Amino acid sequence: MKKIISVVGLSLCANAAVAATETVENNVSTLLFEASAGADYSQFGLGIGIKPENNRSGFGGLYYEQVELKHRFETDIKTLGFRGFSVEGVGEEARGADITMGLSKTVSGDYKRTGFSARGLLHMPLFVNTTWFVGGDVRPTFLSFDWDNDALTELALQIGVDTRLAKNIGLYAKYYHESLILDDFEEHRLGSGFVAGINVVW
Repeated sequence: MKKIISVVGLSLCANAAVAATETVENNVSTLLFEASAGADYSQFGLGIGIKPENNRSGFGGLYYEQVELKHRFETDIKTLGFRGFSVEGVGEEARGADITMGLSKTVSGDYKRTGFSARGLLHMPLFVNTTWFVGGDVRPTFLSFDWDNDALTELALQIGVDTRLAKNIGLYAKYYHESLILDDFEEHRLGSGFVAGINVVW
């Protein structure tokens, strides 16, 4: 069973890699740096890949991220996978999507999980060079390598605003809600609150 899950997961990651590169066709090599912080929250991400040759906002490639939460006790979430995002249009018509798929490891007290994860964010126009976004992460037990009989999935939801200071520099603020959903659908909250961050592609 776990071999089947591994094959499915690897196929998803491969498809994500293709999607990431297709999202930013006509590309050049690039690096991505992202960092954010809030009360009881810190995050940083590094990526290497490609960006559009026409210098519009976008990235596709290998991505590593680490998130630390300190709600009731410390929670550490590490992700390594493929990330692709692109913001199409200019001015008040800017819109786009941000997708990450890969492997993640979560440690929170006695709870531990290693397995496949997926994140999707949708960006919609708000003001000139500013979008609002909504989406989340899902890290289900059935796509993990170390089973937890009491857990159904990890679920992270977020909503926020992103403004582009330049084509490849963005500032954002968001509200996040990170939780562990148990098999009886009871929620165990890992953290929630407001966060501010920066995203740079060069």
